[in-house]
Amino acid sequence: MANPIGTATVAQPMALPAVDSGATLLTTAGYLFLLLGVIFLAYYLLKRFGVPTAFMAGQNGPRLISRLMLGNRQSVAVVRYRNKDLLLGVTENTISLLGEEDADDTQEPVTPKTNFASFLKRAKQ
Repeated sequence: MANPIGTATVAQPMALPAVDSGATLLTTAGYLFLLLGVIFLAYYLLKRFGVPTAFMAGQNGPRLISRLMLGNRQSVAVVRYRNKDLLLGVTENTISLLGEEDADDTQEPVTPKTNFASFLKRAKQ
């Protein structure tokens, strides 16, 4: 039987499935804490061990050899790139090339053997 024109049909309310909101809330909170734990663990590991240089730059990528701080945000840096040592002046707004020479492969990059904590211990003695 067809509806005659002009008669309105009443929509039946749709029945929603029963949801246990307590279990759903606990499950969601569990996944949230698990995700936050993974993020904090990754942050701790990156802060503790740093980003691997092989991950950041390739074998022939630029590498910071040495850096001398001259002021609050001014420094002079030596960067080795493609068998050349580049002497760069770094300020807050600019980076300028001060000099350039062929890299000496026999010379190992200078790594500081002391950190600030050991320097402070020696100063107290």
